Amino acid sequence: MSSFISTLLRSHVLRNQNIRWIALSIVSLLTNAALAQSHQNLASVIASGNEALSEAVYGLHATAYVNGSGIQVAGEGEATTLDLTAFNFGAVNFSDSALNTVNTVILRFENASQAALAIDGGSLSALENLSNVVLLFTYDLSVAEASSLPMSSLPAGVTSYYSISIPE
Repeated sequence: MSSFISTLLRSHVLRNQNIRWIALSIVSLLTNAALAQSHQNLASVIASGNEALSEAVYGLHATAYVNGSGIQVAGEGEATTLDLTAFNFGAVNFSDSALNTVNTVILRFENASQAALAIDGGSLSALENLSNVVLLFTYDLSVAEASSLPMSSLPAGVTSYYSISIPE
């Protein structure tokens, strides 16, 4: 039996298959690492002088919210920010005309079960002006957990940030 296995391992065909399998595995691992989401620390980016981001997140402007009857806009003019919980994310029609001018989405996670929800960033592609997604955690979690929360398929050109803000 051992001589049979030895012969197989020396076989040119089997060696080529092993090399292909190893190469495919390496490419797969590199691809998955490249696709892994890593969110930037919002406070650090703003502290480094990003005034536009600070204004987009904290400035006074019309903001869209999700409530039981749909999307409501608070403030004057068209909404530039969409503020919603992770629980409501899947129920939002991102093609709604009230969201045409939204450039920043603030996605609130109020507990660990909301962070466990699958968030498909691809659905945000309907927001043509979107440039920022802020993941706002209002419960205690580590920086590593916040910065690496899985969010698939963010549209090209959109940057994601995280912030941990626990109310007292």
